[in-house]
Amino acid sequence: MLLEEMQERLKNPKITQEQLWLLNPIYCLLDFHKDDFCKLVDAIGLDKWLKKAEYWKRLDIAEQELSAKERYIKAKARLEDLEAEKTDLENIIHGYKPI
Repeated sequence: MLLEEMQERLKNPKITQEQLWLLNPIYCLLDFHKDDFCKLVDAIGLDKWLKKAEYWKRLDIAEQELSAKERYIKAKARLEDLEAEKTDLENIIHGYKPI
């Protein structure tokens, strides 16, 4: 979300670019619509969100690492399947004898 977008949606639009960057991991992890997220910020208070920003940043990093590990495991399993299929296909090709 851009700074201007957030300032338009907040009741108290005094937010800096630095504060927005601190809120960005929270916004991404919660995956709410911009309007809904800004309502939450207004309801709870910007200061309370900013105090928890480091915690949410760590959660965001952990989520990214977990997603990367899951992609790695899935890709590794798929590669093993493809290698097994390649071996099977090569056996068929090398075992072919015309009638």
